[in-house]
Amino acid sequence: MGGRRWLGPPKTPAAVRDIRLPRFLIDGLDRLLRSHPYEAVFCTDRGGWLWRTTFVERIWRPACDGDIAAGREPVISGFRFHDLRHTHRTWMDEDGIAEALKAQRLGHQLPGIRGVYAHVTEPMHRPLLEALQERWLDSGDYW
Repeated sequence: MGGRRWLGPPKTPAAVRDIRLPRFLIDGLDRLLRSHPYEAVFCTDRGGWLWRTTFVERIWRPACDGDIAAGREPVISGFRFHDLRHTHRTWMDEDGIAEALKAQRLGHQLPGIRGVYAHVTEPMHRPLLEALQERWLDSGDYW
């Protein structure tokens, strides 16, 4: 778009999907929204759009790699934002989540006949959300 920034829909219609969130994340977002004065949820400290490069350079890299000048040790040096998808998939594997739900959650389609006959049902969501909630509580980092 000629160097112009814009907000728009996802790249493909298949990328549009509902994502169920565990209770800790719903509660955290609720607290944020109740105290948040800006239209954009994840934004700069003045309410402006938080662009990918700004986010990576000012927030993500310092959070992962640490900031020695500020006295912050690295947490997980070199970790990329996309690595969160890999981590989430691995956790779902560890927690025995149904393959159809894993694919839907990551925006993938199961190949072949598995994709024809595998469907996500409402009861499939509960084990995933419970497992994510448990991981959060076990981390000791909840608020």
